[in-house]
Amino acid sequence: MRFKKLCLILLAIGLLGMTVVWAAEQNWVDRTMISGMSLFVQKTNSPVIDVALLLKTGSGIEKDKKGSAMIMNNLVMLKLKYGEAKLSEVDVNTYPDYTLIEIRTTNQALKKVLKEIRDLLSYPLYSYDIITDLKGIYQTDLEGVSALANSYYDFNQEFYGKDHPYNNNLTPESIKALSGTDVYRWYRQTYQPGNAILSIAGDVNLSIGELEKVFKEMISEKANWRLDVDPIKLTKDRVLEVEDRNGREASVAIGMSAPRIQDPEYPAFRVLSYYLGEYMHYFEELRVKEGLFYSNYVFYDYLGRFQAPNIILLTTTDPESLKRVETRTLEVIDQIVKQGINQQEIDEVVQAIKTKDKADLEAGKGIAVTNALGYYINNPLVLDRNLWSKLEKVTTQDVKKAASKYLQNYLRVTYLPKEMPDNF
Repeated sequence: MRFKKLCLILLAIGLLGMTVVWAAEQNWVDRTMISGMSLFVQKTNSPVIDVALLLKTGSGIEKDKKGSAMIMNNLVMLKLKYGEAKLSEVDVNTYPDYTLIEIRTTNQALKKVLKEIRDLLSYPLYSYDIITDLKGIYQTDLEGVSALANSYYDFNQEFYGKDHPYNNNLTPESIKALSGTDVYRWYRQTYQPGNAILSIAGDVNLSIGELEKVFKEMISEKANWRLDVDPIKLTKDRVLEVEDRNGREASVAIGMSAPRIQDPEYPAFRVLSYYLGEYMHYFEELRVKEGLFYSNYVFYDYLGRFQAPNIILLTTTDPESLKRVETRTLEVIDQIVKQGINQQEIDEVVQAIKTKDKADLEAGKGIAVTNALGYYINNPLVLDRNLWSKLEKVTTQDVKKAASKYLQNYLRVTYLPKEMPDNF
């Protein structure tokens, strides 16, 4: 019986063309297509139902109309939160390659959620007044963006190039130039059944047949807006400095090229990025030992820009310490390139990743997103739980090899105050 079940699972994997995602005591993924939309359902023991709607088009298609995606997706968020459905746990994220809507709900409310999704993909959604208000809010917010955020935006513009679809730098001027037609056009291009992947995970009490009935009347126009982007690798060091008239601290983005999920160096680089960022080893040690005054963030953008990722270290510090922060940061990178990370620290990092991810898994979080993103990117390693077996095999030599291949050249973007602040 067990052998027969294994054979059926392997057959299903072959038919679906994707790796089945496992969690404790859960069944395999069931998949169908209805009205052009790919639908995934995964039964788990979680009473909380995770729903993920992935739209295979993101802000990267905007070109010279940057901001349409962000404004429209915020209108969608308002509709889901404050419209008829009144969904409390909903999040809408806009990426260059895709748009992701995440909803956490219950079995009792699932049909209501699904009808809201059906309506989003079926009926025109637009409000001149709300769009106008959102434009005004965004213009005001962008005028007050911090120097640290600006250094990050400018980094992306320098890294990818001004006209690259991954350069999603928004300005008050770009928002002001948008018309209602621009926003609505983006909506019509994006919110189409044929452009959608719907993924549901949890103790779902609806069958595939019942789910198909909810969406069977949708009509899909042809939609094929996937971005075609080549990987980017820095070929030389570059430095950009900008005057910050209102600042008192130095805001710095130091970044380098990084591997994609499909690249063989990805598992080792995932360990490296966690070591530098969430694990806090590098920054905490540097801050405490050298008495540096700064905060930090580390972004390894392997999902938001999955075809050409980078790793960025965002830092604020007092201007007098800027050179020391940059020098020490590059020294740490150089040390990793030459020596890697010792095995004990690698094992501790992997355990930290597993602990965090297991907590999410027990809460039923992330499975729906994993299935949707894994199918869209055609790679099951979109979340760490699918990467555990590979992470456990990462060695010092693997980290060294990954670092030496990618961390060769860097780009630094710095926002410096117009006047040096007095020492305190």
